[in-house]
Amino acid sequence: MSEEKKTKLIELGSDVLADALLKLAEYDDRADRLVERLTSDPNDIVKKFRRRISGLKRRTRFIHWRESRQFAAELDELLEDLEEANPEPCVGMALVAAFLETDHAIIGNCDDSSGHISDIYRYGAHNLFAQYASSCQDKKNVLALLMKTYLNDPYGVREGLMDKAREMLGDKDAKNAIHLFKILAVEEADEYQKRHLQRAIEALARQTGNAKLFEKVLLEAQQEPGTSTCLDIARVYLENSDPQNALEWVNRIHSDETFMDRERRELLQEIYGQMGDSRKEAEMAWLTFRKSRSLLTLDKLLKVIGEEKRDQVIEDEAAHIIDYGKGDYSEIQFLIDVKKFDEAEICILVKAGTKTLNGDFYSTLLPMSKAMESEDRLLAAYVIYRALLESILDRKFYKAYPHAAKYLRKLDVLALEIDDWQDLGEHGGYHVWLNQVHGKKSSFWRHYRGE
Repeated sequence: MSEEKKTKLIELGSDVLADALLKLAEYDDRADRLVERLTSDPNDIVKKFRRRISGLKRRTRFIHWRESRQFAAELDELLEDLEEANPEPCVGMALVAAFLETDHAIIGNCDDSSGHISDIYRYGAHNLFAQYASSCQDKKNVLALLMKTYLNDPYGVREGLMDKAREMLGDKDAKNAIHLFKILAVEEADEYQKRHLQRAIEALARQTGNAKLFEKVLLEAQQEPGTSTCLDIARVYLENSDPQNALEWVNRIHSDETFMDRERRELLQEIYGQMGDSRKEAEMAWLTFRKSRSLLTLDKLLKVIGEEKRDQVIEDEAAHIIDYGKGDYSEIQFLIDVKKFDEAEICILVKAGTKTLNGDFYSTLLPMSKAMESEDRLLAAYVIYRALLESILDRKFYKAYPHAAKYLRKLDVLALEIDDWQDLGEHGGYHVWLNQVHGKKSSFWRHYRGE
């Protein structure tokens, strides 16, 4: 559709498009900025960028949460202006560094609980800095500015700068940066800043592709490596085609350790795959799948054992869930996702019969009820709507009473189509019970009656 529209717009001609864009710019500030960017000399754009940065650094007005999205959009447009101007790489790098320095005045003076503003610094600015720094031929200048910008990071939005350090510096200067950061870390007394330096060293060591160096760097910081460290080191060895050392590091983790268990299993699967041990690779894939059945883990399993086994795996797992499963929501969702609606219905009705269908899990249950209703599993949908209704009324969640009323009206409609209630209580009796228990919630009943 977009290509078709583009073709039609081109056919209209430049005069028509120019008039339309100018007209739009009269009513929309962002369109006006786009027109200004397209029609300005690149040098003028850079000058305006510098003035805007100076203004941001002097800014004192607090940015409220409701303003944060719009302000973030303005910051993003500022970076787009700079990119459009296409300055010389070393100049562009310095300008983005200046942009990052506005975090003192901006991040420290706003309600960014939504993360809109900090994301511009963490992603948009970092990516543009890396783009210019990678093309800048003066690598000593790149290293100096990278370190200066990274070190002064009171709000933690510059940390990701090191993620592309090798791309910006090259192998030689990346290793030199490790040495410089180590010197600073030894001399640093502040624990926060010392950890900030250590993260830079670890990021740089990982990017060098030298697993031994990465291992050494991490062990210098902690003599007794924990689970996370063991997995990090193992991952780097695996990335460098050394599955044997990767396996040794994973095996350092105690077998009873549950922390990061999923990550460990997934890493072991990759290790055995790289080793060519298809039996153990399949064992890990099965274990991960059985621990958390989902379409994602199913696909990962089938990549190992063969896509042709999909139908059989689904059939067997559906039977296994019915016979031995816990009947938790993730299992029910898996059954729905793989179109095993008979088995999903059984699990839902069992939970309803044992009164373990918890309507507090609204975001999980509502899609399930709609899925079951669409497949004409009306009793299963009915008991879910009951649970959702009772959750709202039990919690006296007044703001949700309109939804509760809607659920009860849905129950009224579904009940007309249900013949076999399977000892779960017919709708008439349920209405009586609901009046006995929640009859005094007058606002709910007014919503139900549409008053």
